[in-house]
Amino acid sequence: MRFFNFIITLVLLSTASNINAQAQQQDSVILEKIIGQSKKLSDQHPSEKVYLHFDKPYYSVGDTIWFKAYLTMETNMPSLLSKIVYVDVINSRDSLVRSIKIPVVNGVASGNIPIIPLVYQQGNYYIKGYTLWMMNDAEDYFFNKTIPIGEAVNKQLITQFSYKTVQTDKNQTIDALVQFKNKDGVVQAGKAVTWKVLSNFDVITKGKGTTDQNGFLKVKIDAKKNEPITNGELLTELTLGPDDVAPSSFRITPSKSSNDFQFFPEGGELVSGIATRIGFKALNSAGLGADLKGTITDSQGNSITTFASSHLGMGSFFLNAEVGKTYKANITFKDGTVKSYDLPKAIPAGVAIQVANTAATELSVKIVANETYFNANKDKRMFLVVTNN
Repeated sequence: MRFFNFIITLVLLSTASNINAQAQQQDSVILEKIIGQSKKLSDQHPSEKVYLHFDKPYYSVGDTIWFKAYLTMETNMPSLLSKIVYVDVINSRDSLVRSIKIPVVNGVASGNIPIIPLVYQQGNYYIKGYTLWMMNDAEDYFFNKTIPIGEAVNKQLITQFSYKTVQTDKNQTIDALVQFKNKDGVVQAGKAVTWKVLSNFDVITKGKGTTDQNGFLKVKIDAKKNEPITNGELLTELTLGPDDVAPSSFRITPSKSSNDFQFFPEGGELVSGIATRIGFKALNSAGLGADLKGTITDSQGNSITTFASSHLGMGSFFLNAEVGKTYKANITFKDGTVKSYDLPKAIPAGVAIQVANTAATELSVKIVANETYFNANKDKRMFLVVTNN
């Protein structure tokens, strides 16, 4: 690899700034063009993002969800572009339950969603916030949040339900945990429970058990080979007395519970022959960081390096990729899920940017090129343009 001995001109920009003094120096014509194009792009295609703030972290059937929406531009200033924010409520079956639109005044909007018993039931619901302008791009700046909704307080039981999925190439196991309390909050210990699991209206498995001293019942669900459960339902019947049985139902959607994993090569691409830092970010179904560990293997199955998340599902590792080879990240998440992801392919010629915070007030930037790119572009001038939004 080669470190370029080019003159790197740094220009600090904001979307509303004029050409500063540095841009009046050598190569000012080129820099003016770059700055002009950047400002033109920002003016012609501004971006918005939405954040929703809720009054509570969870709700029960019969409650009302109260929230505020904050609409900002890329500068984090209130957006004056859109006048309406749309909020969708989606259930665990990926069906739209309700969509509302609320007016925006000076970048702020307020709204509410009544949790009507005839429409909602216990389970996780997914809230999405956006504007019509945001729909012109990918959903990166859409607001997404999972909100749990519990049973109505006038029912016989108060239940808490959780599960984790262990997924391999051919097999799927779901470990579910249900806690039963009566409507006064007293745990239902030593109670007989019968249960069955439905998937696509077919009974996958069934069984019975007894709640422990804390009112918990463990249910292990083994899916059929090569037929993973993607939209299932656990039905339980807890015996309260000789002629008194309390039913409950719980959605099981491993497809929604799967973790999301993304790669972020420093500089945007993997360049052949350059050791590149690759950042990664893993999220669970609730949009929170998911801890993990993993290995990188090449197309021959050779182990190249290992890595693990360091904070909120984020971390990084170095990889010196080669053209013609493919690489795979084999990951084990904290919940036991095992998955593999293909890394982006290395390009044959290019440059990489390496940035390091060497001190609180200093930033080190290196421009690194591989031999192919260096030989084709040596003695040429390069500009590094930094934008400040």
